[in-house]
Amino acid sequence: MDHRTSLPTAPTQILEQQSPAADAATRSRRRRRPPTGVRRPVAFLTAAAAGAVVVGVVVAGEPAAYAEAITQPASVAEQLELQGQSASSIVDAELPDRLGELVATRSQREAERTAAAQAQAAADQAAIDARLAEEARLAEEARKAEEARVAEEARKAEAARQAEQARQAEQAAAAARSSSSRSSGSSGSSASGSFQDYALSKLGGDAGQFSCLESLWGKESGWNPTAQNPTSTAYGIPQFLNSTWAGTGIAKTSDGYRQIDAGLIYIENRYGSPCAAWSHSKANNWY
Repeated sequence: MDHRTSLPTAPTQILEQQSPAADAATRSRRRRRPPTGVRRPVAFLTAAAAGAVVVGVVVAGEPAAYAEAITQPASVAEQLELQGQSASSIVDAELPDRLGELVATRSQREAERTAAAQAQAAADQAAIDARLAEEARLAEEARKAEEARVAEEARKAEAARQAEQARQAEQAAAAARSSSSRSSGSSGSSASGSFQDYALSKLGGDAGQFSCLESLWGKESGWNPTAQNPTSTAYGIPQFLNSTWAGTGIAKTSDGYRQIDAGLIYIENRYGSPCAAWSHSKANNWY
C-alpha cells in the first residue's frame, strides 16, 4: 500500500485509540489531584507520557525506519529516569518531601517569630526595670535629704536650747553674786576699787586679762556706773548702747555689778577675752 494514501486514515485510528486512554487519564487526574506545588511537574510528565503513546500509535503501521525516527524524542522519559513510573507514583514520591519542606519552613518562621517576641519582651522588661531602679534611687536620695534637713533643724534647736539654758544660768549666777556682794557691804558708794575687785573675781583672778579690762573700761567710762555718752545712748561702766544691753540678756541698769556682768558677757561672746576687746578698741576706738 502507498504510504501517502494510508496517512489520512491515521488520525481516525489515533482518536479512536486515544479516547479511552484520555478518559482514563482524566479520571485519574480528578481522583489524585496533587498539591499546587507539584501539579506542574506532574502535568509535564503526564503530557510527555501521553505524547509517547500517541507517537507509538502513529508509527504502529509505518516502516521501521520511519517509526524509529519518530519515536526517538520519547527518550526524554529515559533521561529523566522516569521510565516505568506512573504519574501517581511520581506524586507519591515527591509529596512527602515537599510537605516536609513546607513544615520545616513553617517551623522556622514560627521559631523566628517566637525568638523576636521573646527578645522584645526582654527589652521591654529591661526598660521597666531601669525606670523602676531610677525612681527608687531618686526616692532614696530625697529620703536622705529630708532626714539630713530634719537632723540639722534638731541640732540647731538643741544648740539654741542649750545656749538659752547657759544664758539663764549665767544670769542666775550673776544675780546671786550681786546679792552676795551687797549683803557683804559692797555698794555703789564704795571706792572704785570695789567694782574692779568684783571684775577681777569674775575673771578668776587672771591679772593679765583684768589689766586689759581695766584699761578698756577706764578709757570708756572711768569705771563710773552712771557715765552717759552725750552723743549716743552709751551708758554705764561698759558704755553699752540700748541695743547692746538686749544682747546680753541683762536689762539696762545703773547697778555697776550688773553692768560688769553684762560687760563680761558681751566681751566673751564677741571677742573671747578682755585683751582681745582691748586690742580692737585701740585699733578702732570702739569695741
